[in-house]
Amino acid sequence: MLSVTLRGLAARKLRTFLTALSVAWGVFVLIVLLAAGRGLENGAMDTFGGDALNSVWISVGMTSVPFAGQGPGRKIQFNNADFDSLSTLGSGVEYADGERELMTVVRYNDRHSTFRVRGVMPDVRYLENTGTREGRLFDEDDVRQRRKVAVLGPEVAKVLFDNRSPLGEYIRIRDVNFRVVGVYDDPGQGDDQRFIFVPLSIVQMMSGATLDIDRMAFTVADFDQDTSQSLVKSMREILADRHHFAPEDERAVRFFSNLEVYAKVSRTFVWIRAFVWLVGIGTLLAGIVGVSNITLISVKERTQEIGIRKAIGATSASIVRMIVGESLLITGIAGYVGLAAGIGAVNLAARFMPPIKGLRDPSVNFEVALSATALIVIAGTLAGLFPARQAATIQPISALRTE
Repeated sequence: MLSVTLRGLAARKLRTFLTALSVAWGVFVLIVLLAAGRGLENGAMDTFGGDALNSVWISVGMTSVPFAGQGPGRKIQFNNADFDSLSTLGSGVEYADGERELMTVVRYNDRHSTFRVRGVMPDVRYLENTGTREGRLFDEDDVRQRRKVAVLGPEVAKVLFDNRSPLGEYIRIRDVNFRVVGVYDDPGQGDDQRFIFVPLSIVQMMSGATLDIDRMAFTVADFDQDTSQSLVKSMREILADRHHFAPEDERAVRFFSNLEVYAKVSRTFVWIRAFVWLVGIGTLLAGIVGVSNITLISVKERTQEIGIRKAIGATSASIVRMIVGESLLITGIAGYVGLAAGIGAVNLAARFMPPIKGLRDPSVNFEVALSATALIVIAGTLAGLFPARQAATIQPISALRTE
């Protein structure tokens, strides 16, 4: 049966090649589109890697509407009391951090550069997803005892200390010496590698013994968007009451929920994945139509051959198997070639393509790729079934009369 199928395809080399090419191209396009979609999704998710997904960030703003006899344009300033009010809100808050930031020159011996010095609380490690590359992160004892300790970002350590360990060394920030106790590790990129973390109380003291806070951050205990929205609403009402601004005034205090943005991005990529499959399946269908067409033409051209086969005893089932076998062979080989070419192209692109912002690690799930190839093979086989059944109905006498 295989030899008969091969001879049938060999008799129509160009037509068979072009049909197989359309099927292989469809699989190739689908694999590349799936890999590109995954790369875009990975790139988008990278923007969330530097912070906890269930985090809520609150920054100061300026009132935009009058309230309680006070006009718009009034600046809101957080303080330690605001932080205490929000951090003890209830079971909705998991971890909490209050921050005050300095942009200043940092010195070590004859080396110096400008960095962002962030006065934070120990829970910042959970908000920023930071780990420890070397040494330790500061803790509650450092805060209570007002220790002048610093945790450096990887890029800061590189600039000030080259390849030497900075642990135990002293850096100078605004004429105050800080002992380096650790180097943090952060999954984020860019500025996430260039911070210096020190206790909030020390930065407040350096800023004139103030209790001001620039921003606050919390993680939501339940990883749920509804819980996050409810928590944001409660926090806004508390801050509105404490600072006397309209609760609906979103410019007075600005909230940023990582969880809500993540949910929106995730929904967007559901549509992108659907679009990728739609385009890919459309390309595959073009190949399937080609398989069906070539099989129909083949049946018409081989009417006499099929009639002779039936006249000498071939059954309708054997005719169906012969025709379907041609479709199966075309789609099977072409699908495998398209799969191999697509995976090869993706691997080459991942290895040699220069970095592109927003695109990271383009790859394709092998099981998904294999399933797509199996689908095209099945669809191609089904596409050959109708012409095969038509061929099986040919009567030997009528076929022999055909010219």
